[in-house]
Amino acid sequence: GVLAVKRMYAYFRKYGYDTICMPASWRPSRGADVDGSDVDEILALAGVDEMTIPPQLLDLLSSLESSSVVRKCNAESDAVACNDPDFTLTEESYASYWETNGCGKEKLKEGIDAFTMETEKL
Repeated sequence: GVLAVKRMYAYFRKYGYDTICMPASWRPSRGADVDGSDVDEILALAGVDEMTIPPQLLDLLSSLESSSVVRKCNAESDAVACNDPDFTLTEESYASYWETNGCGKEKLKEGIDAFTMETEKL
């Protein structure tokens, strides 16, 4: 997740896409039983455009020393470091990429299923 967001952020900045990179799903990076791992991903993406952070993680972040929060994403330097070529995504090229992305299909299904269950609860 973190590496994918960093790569997208750098790509969008390099090629001037008018979009906001906003990660929103956080998991303990080193396991739920490791102190501080709940916010590792957030700290690794510090500086990205925007984030959606649940209240319990905001509380954890507010308890940290300010020196432990360091900007990790920088539009200018990340754009310079981006090695991905720009390309135009067509319906045909998208379909080709999608067919080879088993993880993407699985995660999309998980997300839709979870969203549907929460909607049905309402």
